[in-house]
This record gives sequence, structure tokens and C-alpha cells, in this order.
Amino acid sequence: MELISLNLIYDYPVRWTKFKVLRDFVQNFYDAVKWCEWKERFSYTLSDGVLQLKARDVGFSYDWLLHIGASTKREDTGSYAGYFGEGFKIASLCAVRDHNWNVEIFSRDWQLSVATTDLIVDERSLKSLAYNVQRNRKKRTDTVLSIFPFNDISLLHTVLLSFYYPENPLLGEKIWESSGSAIFFRSTTEKPDGYPSTYGDRGQGIIFAGYQAQGSFQHPMVFCLHDYQHDDRERGSFYRMDVIKIIQMVSSRLSPDASTVVLHALKRRWYEQPKRKYDFESWHGIIKTLIRNIAGSAEQTAAWREANPNLLVARQVKRNDLSRYNSRRQALDWLKILGGGFRLVQGAFVELGYPVLEDVCEKNGGFSITCEPNVSEKKRIAIIEQLVQNLIPALFTKIEMPPCKIIKNERASWQGMTTCIPLNDCLHDFYGIPIRYQLPYIALKKSLLQADAFGEALSTYFHELAHMFGGHRSVYFSRALSTLMEITLSNAGLIAEWQKKW
Repeated sequence: MELISLNLIYDYPVRWTKFKVLRDFVQNFYDAVKWCEWKERFSYTLSDGVLQLKARDVGFSYDWLLHIGASTKREDTGSYAGYFGEGFKIASLCAVRDHNWNVEIFSRDWQLSVATTDLIVDERSLKSLAYNVQRNRKKRTDTVLSIFPFNDISLLHTVLLSFYYPENPLLGEKIWESSGSAIFFRSTTEKPDGYPSTYGDRGQGIIFAGYQAQGSFQHPMVFCLHDYQHDDRERGSFYRMDVIKIIQMVSSRLSPDASTVVLHALKRRWYEQPKRKYDFESWHGIIKTLIRNIAGSAEQTAAWREANPNLLVARQVKRNDLSRYNSRRQALDWLKILGGGFRLVQGAFVELGYPVLEDVCEKNGGFSITCEPNVSEKKRIAIIEQLVQNLIPALFTKIEMPPCKIIKNERASWQGMTTCIPLNDCLHDFYGIPIRYQLPYIALKKSLLQADAFGEALSTYFHELAHMFGGHRSVYFSRALSTLMEITLSNAGLIAEWQKKW
């Protein structure tokens, strides 16, 4: 028997969990027999505290286990789960040092057990990982790895389920497959405790990257990117942005018919919009890619339209784009009055021929959600307008007071509304606040023009009037409201007189 030092210092600062250690051992067998023959050529036994992993008709030289960076998979990294060339060495170190496991391996005409040996470096005594290697007369056709003491069958099952193979019970119906990727529905089998998952997104969905489970997501599907290249051996699982990236890459390869199936399965994401300029966790791009795939086939596009006839495109609108933002609010209110039956989706659905919400609203007269006031309403509107002119006469020296209308839908979520039309040049200032928008009208709910609603009507009117200075998030809008409030409080007596007229 020969003792071979690996020159891998025993206190080398790396800590692998039992799961990671065992998965790395199993990975060597997985790569040796390939995923397509995993079920037939890999087996294990667990008896009396000894776990044996066995690969049938597999043999190799133990020289591959001596050198960091040496790997039998170096020439074809896209076809294996591992290729760093250090897994067995580091896994053995952590197994012996951190988890008190003994490790032995048999192959061809040799067998070795993981041990330690002493080293002297610059007159300092150190301990190194080592192998006790023994030559056998009889040559084996299989490779066998033994770990003991070992009794955690649930850990073993979790590790085995974390590798991709067609018979994996976590895989359900296959949607699509190519040489480098695949998509499945999830089976009804629950993932075991400790299964690789993405923090904050521990759904039933699974990401297999490089043939190993690396992440999770909410939808009951499995996305596999076999030719994924790992660049960080220490990272145990993917972040959300990594999950999105993998799904995006797999989706870009899909055929139109497969894209149709996947897009239907991701129905909850059809209206997904990025929350930031660079939103790496948004599904918006994935949905866009699937739609583009479907749009490439006239047959699939027609089939999709037939199956989903009532979709309306609502492109993302920024709140500071007041004109479009107000149009969106009006269009949504029109859609609410119209009743159910329609579903809003993101802008990419235009590629499948779906109409835009605002276009449909305009075509059907939906933007005409205001009406002229009746005789009694006109009287109270006149009181509001005359009071406002008395309170802030300086505002109306160069602009006209916008006409006041009535909101048709009394169930609308807002008490008042207006439309902001940007001005090319500032008309003039009001208490140092520039007027930036023209208001073609101010609309109030009917309920505000009742006998007991004077205060609410006046405050709502001032709120809408202040939009000539900016949108809800504008500093100018906030300053204008504060100024109008100050003027109102300073003229309590005048307001009381007009309230009597009301």
C-alpha cells in the first residue's frame, strides 16, 4: 500500500455541507455514465451504516484524483455536470474533516481510501489530505465509492433528485426538448426538504443548469439548460436574476408550438412590467420572447388568437407622462364600466395582432366619460368658480379658468379628474410656481355638488386645478397645493359667506 500526499492542507478554508459533499461524489458517477443511462448504470446500497455508490462498466485511473484542476471532462465541458477538476479532492477533505465520514473508492485494478499525512513546511508541522492506494490483481469492470458511517437516506434521496435524468420523479409531462435544453411540467411529487432553491422564491418550479438543480420559482414547471457553464463552484443555488436568465435563454430556443404551451402556463405573467429601468428579476422579457416565437408562425398566431380572443394591450405608462397617464386612467375607467371579459396584457402582445387599450377606448367613445352639468349643478359650479376667482385672482390674469364638467361614472375611484396638456413655454408664475400644463377641463363627481359637500367640492377642485403645475409626484404640484391651502385658511370668513350661497 502506498501513501500519497495531495499537498492539500487539512485546514484549507473551505466548508461544504453534507449535501454539497455527497452531491459532488454522486456527480462523478453521473458524469461517468451520462444522464441518458443514469437509471440503468447507476445504483446504490445502504446497509449497516455503509453507503455504496456504483457505476456499471466504468473505470478510470486514480491519477485523475491526485491533481487539483485535473478532470476527465476537460475537453467537453458542455456535456457534464462538473468540470472544475477539484470536486473529489475538496469533497473528500470536507467529508473526512468536517463530517467524520470515511471515504473509499475502487476502480480497475486499484483501490484507495482517503487519509491524512504530516508535512513539514518551513519548519512548521502541517497536516495534508492523502490517499492510501493499493493495487489489486483482479481488475474490476465497475467503479464503487463507499462512505461510512452513513445513515441519512433522506439526504441521499435529495441529492439524487437534484440531478437531471428523464426518470426523475420531479419531472412531469415533457413540453419540449433539444440537445442542450428542455422544458417539463412539474409532477405532483413534492420536492424534499433541503432541495436546492432560490432564496425568496421557493416555489415548485425547478431550474436545472448544467444537469443539476440550481434554483426555483413559483410556476409548476421545469426549465433545463444543459449546456450552461458554471463559473462559481462555491455558489450553492441561483439568485432570482439567474433564474430569469436561464428561463430567458431556454425560451429563446423554443419552437412556436412549444412557446404557445409555455406562454399559456405563464398566464399570470402576461401583464408583467419592469419595475425599474434595469429590472433583472422581471418576467417581462421572457413573455416578450415567447410572443415573438409564436408570432413567427401564422398558424400558431391564429390558433392563439382563437383561444384568447379578449386581450387588450396596455403598454407601460410612466406616472410623470401626465398626458398618457391620464388617458390610461380614463381608459381603465371605461373598461370598468364596460364590465368583465377583457384581460390586460403587456405591450409585446401587439405582435400577435391584439389592439391597444387606449385605441379601443377611443374607437368606442370611451374617453367621453364626462358630461355637461345640469341646471342645478351649474349653479353650484358657478359658486365654486366665482369663489376661486376671488381667492386667487392673480392666477387668471393670463389664462382662462378651465370649464367644469361632471364625471359620468359615480363609481369611479377618484373624486375629480382632468387632463394635462404640456405647454411649450411657461405662461407665467403663480407665487413663483411655473404653470407647465393646460387643463382643457376639470371634472367633478355628481355627489360633490350636493348641499352638504361644499368643503369636499372646493378641496377637490383645488386639487385638480393644481395639476396645471405638475403631476402627483411633482414638487411644483405639492408646492401649489400648499399655497392654495394657505390662501384658503387665510380667507375663512370669505369662504363661509360663499358656503351660505351654496
